[in-house]
Amino acid sequence: MILTSDSGFGHRSAANSVARALNYLHPDEANVFIINPLAGRSVPLIIRKSEHDYDRTVLKTPTWYRFTYEISDSRAASSLVESTLVLSLYRNLKQILDEVQPDAVLSTNELFSAPLGALRRYGKQRFPFFTVVTDLADVHALWFNPNPDLLFVASEDVKEQAVGHGIRAEQVVVSGIPVDIAFARGNLEHAKMRRQLGIEPDLRTILFVGSNRVNGIYKNMTYLEDLKMPFQVIAIAGGNEEMYAKIAARQWKYPVHLEKFVTNMPDWMAASDILVTKAGGLILSEGMAAGLPAILIDNLPGQESGNVRYILEHNAGARVENRYDFLAVLNRWLGNNGAYLKTLTEQVRKIGHPGSALEIADLFWNSTHSTFERVTARYDRNAAAYFQGKNDIH
Repeated sequence: MILTSDSGFGHRSAANSVARALNYLHPDEANVFIINPLAGRSVPLIIRKSEHDYDRTVLKTPTWYRFTYEISDSRAASSLVESTLVLSLYRNLKQILDEVQPDAVLSTNELFSAPLGALRRYGKQRFPFFTVVTDLADVHALWFNPNPDLLFVASEDVKEQAVGHGIRAEQVVVSGIPVDIAFARGNLEHAKMRRQLGIEPDLRTILFVGSNRVNGIYKNMTYLEDLKMPFQVIAIAGGNEEMYAKIAARQWKYPVHLEKFVTNMPDWMAASDILVTKAGGLILSEGMAAGLPAILIDNLPGQESGNVRYILEHNAGARVENRYDFLAVLNRWLGNNGAYLKTLTEQVRKIGHPGSALEIADLFWNSTHSTFERVTARYDRNAAAYFQGKNDIH
C-alpha cells in the first residue's frame, strides 16, 4: 500500500512512479493500492480543506506560507504537530489498514509518519514502513520522524539533515526522488525522439513546463524572440488553461510546439536540451534524470528556495530574474555550438537518479521477504548498473 496526498503534484507523482516500478518488476505478483488518507470522512474538515486550498495558499499568500513553514520547521514544533496528526488521522488510517491488510506500507507525505508509528505501537499492526521524502534540498523537520524503517531521500545533503534531526544513518537511503521508470531507459538520441514526437529533429530544443503554480512562462517565451540563433520550443502548459490559450493565440517568431497536458513527460524531456520551469522538486528531479540543465524562472518560498540553491551549487542550471539574465544564460549555453551546454549536461547526469523508482520499489518489495539489513546489504544502490539488462522500459 502506498499512502499519498494531493497537496502538490510531487506526492502523488512519486507514489505513481513507485507503483509503476512495482508492477514492472513484479507484474504477476504485485497488488498495489494508492490511497489518500486525507480524503476520509473521519478526517477533520480543516485538514481536508488545507489540502484543497494548498495551491491558493502558496500563490495568493506566499508570505503567510513562508511564515507557517519556517515557524514549524523544527523537531520540537513538529512534535506538537504530530500529536495533532495522530489524533486526527489514527481512526481513518486504522480503517484503511484493516481493509487493505498490506504486506508493507510506503508513504510519500510527511503527515502520515506519526499516525502510522502510533498504529504499529498501539494498534498491534505489523508491517514494514518506508517514507519517500519528496523535497530536493531544504526539507521540513516534519519529514524526519523516526518511525519509518527506511527513509528514501533525494541527496546526501538531505541525508545529513535527517541525521542531524536524530535519524540513524542506516535508516536513510539516498535514492533520489522517484520519477517515472521510463527515465531509466538511458540517454536517448534527441533527434530520434524529436522525429517520433513530430517536431524538427535538428534544432536545439528548449522545454518550458508550466502549471497553475508557475509564473512567467509566457513572458520568458517572448524574451526568446531576441535570441539570435536557431532553436525551437516545446511548451507544456501542465493543465493551465489560461497559459495554454495565451501561448496558442500568439504568432511566434520561432517554432513552438504547444501541449496542454502530457502523460509522457520522459519522451518530451528526451527530445529536449534545456528545461525552463519553476524550482519544484519533482520537475527538477525529472529534469536531472533526463540530463537537462534547468533555467529556473520562479520558485515558491520554503523548500523551493533550497531547490534553487541545490541546482546552483551543483552547477546544474541557473536562476534568472529578468530578460537580460534569461538571454545571457541562453547565449552562453547555446553559443560556440553548445560546448558549454554539453558540459552542463554531463554534470546534470552525474546527480540525476533515473532509476530511483526502481530502486525504491525493489527495496520495498524485498522488505516483505527478508530483513532490512539483508536487503540493503545486497543492493549496490547503483540503479543504472542494477537494472542494466532491462531495456524494455517504455
